[in-house]
Amino acid sequence: MVRKFIPIVAGALVLSAPLVLPSQAMAAERQSEQKAARNNVKSGGAMRIRDIEARVVPKMKGMKYIGFTYYPVENVYRLRFMRGAQAVDVEVDARTGRIIGEQR
Repeated sequence: MVRKFIPIVAGALVLSAPLVLPSQAMAAERQSEQKAARNNVKSGGAMRIRDIEARVVPKMKGMKYIGFTYYPVENVYRLRFMRGAQAVDVEVDARTGRIIGEQR
């Protein structure tokens, strides 16, 4: 009985590995983004996300704020909003807090 069970468990582990690895890579990438944002804020090269949100979210009337992504190379925050079923991404200059683009 045990000998029949071992290949099943081993197979399940092998099949689930591709599911775990991408999520670990995504978590590491997110941590890297957060670290870059923190370092840039500390050095004065970017505003804190809370300050950016305080400026931008009130301007997006009728939209639900979902969250943000920071792009360190461009020094841009992308804030995501939902208007009904439509996603709206607002790009904000991290240094000045100025809206520089919107994608629907």
